[in-house]
Amino acid sequence: MALHNEISNQILEKCINAIPSKNFTTLRVIDELIKSFPNDVSSVKSYSERNWRSVIGKAIKRFSIETNLIKQISPGSETPARWEKMR
Repeated sequence: MALHNEISNQILEKCINAIPSKNFTTLRVIDELIKSFPNDVSSVKSYSERNWRSVIGKAIKRFSIETNLIKQISPGSETPARWEKMR
């Protein structure tokens, strides 16, 4: 199992729905994850202390592809990525 699977689509959907604006960045989702699901973030941090934000970014990308609820509006090379809600 890939490390980014530690953060489920259900958790990400709850965090993204808690963001009031239509556009947001990966860092905004990370802030919401830390606030709402600190144990899950701690789990990811324990496996990858240096790159844990990148792991969460990959989980957000997976969420985007699997659900089509958000889309990336920034170039792939830009970090943090910018996202847009589709509904």
